[in-house]
Order: sequence, then C-alpha cells, then structure tokens
Amino acid sequence: MPWLAVPYTDEARRSRLNRLYGIQGIPTLIVLDPQGEVITRQGRVEVLNDEDCREFPWHPKPVLELSDSNATQLNEGPCLVLFVDSEDDGESEAAKQLIQPIAEKIIAKYKAKEEEAPLLFFVAGEDDMTDSLRDYTNLPEAAPLLTILDMSARAKYVMDVEEITPAIVEAFVNDFLAEKLKPEPI
Repeated sequence: MPWLAVPYTDEARRSRLNRLYGIQGIPTLIVLDPQGEVITRQGRVEVLNDEDCREFPWHPKPVLELSDSNATQLNEGPCLVLFVDSEDDGESEAAKQLIQPIAEKIIAKYKAKEEEAPLLFFVAGEDDMTDSLRDYTNLPEAAPLLTILDMSARAKYVMDVEEITPAIVEAFVNDFLAEKLKPEPI
C-alpha cells in the first residue's frame, strides 16, 4: 500500500481504532479531515465509484441514487427510499431534488447536536438491484412509492400515495422520527 496504514501486526492500535470508529470488518476505508473528524465511512464505496477521485474527499451527499455499490448502506440504519419509474432519467433527478431539502434539514439538525443523522436518503430507479430490494422487503411495484426501510429492525414503513410532495415527505419523516408510524415486518 503506498499510503499510511496501520500494520496488521499492530493489534493494540487496530483494536483502539476499531472501537473509536466502529469498524466491524475489513476492508474498511474511513476518510478523515485534518482534525480527525469523519468525512465518510464509505471510503471504499467512494473509491470504487469514483476511480479518478474527482469528488475526493467524498463528503456525504444528502441523497444517493441506490446502486449495487452503495446498497450495503441500507443495513446501517433506517433509510428513506423513494422508488421512482426511472425509465425517464429526469424522474430520478426530480425525485432527488424533491427530497434533498428535507434530507439537508434533517442532517443539519442532527449535525448541530453533534449526532449522526437518524436516516439515510435514497432514490431507487428501475433495475435489478431495486427489483431485488422490492422482492426482499415485499414492496409493491408502485412508483412513486415512499418508504422507510429499517433492515436491522426488519421493519418497513410505506406511504403509498398518488403524488409525492415535499410536504408529504416531510410529514412522513417527522412521523417516523416521532415514532408515530406503525412498522410492517420485512
């Protein structure tokens, strides 16, 4: 490795770093700023998706487009996923623009409290990854479909409405955070 790395034989240091950063497996690449604050815990995914490092240091985006490479993040905690009919490329981008202000508001609120945001935000188009996710979680083929998936709790929350608006998304997120929604099993 041409970069600084903790030698595998340095068990004491590796153990301290594992506890400090919540590392549970290898390979793991966490990108830190000069003050030692975490920029992203998804460095490995970011390197794979941005081989030329054009977006380095990979500050988190408020809304991600669900893909094979970032789908593992669905296991990290509750995730809002807006399923859209993405045969029209504009639909995915419009969906991102719809939920981005809400995602940014939630992220900023929790960052101000020096806490991790309680939700990740995704837009899912039509592809094999999305089909597998719908099958696994037993979600209908409807689009648009607004959901919150909590894989670790094996729970889903579904808002099946004709039209998704910013007000509907914000109310759905706020009700989830206030624990007002009834989970369905995955």
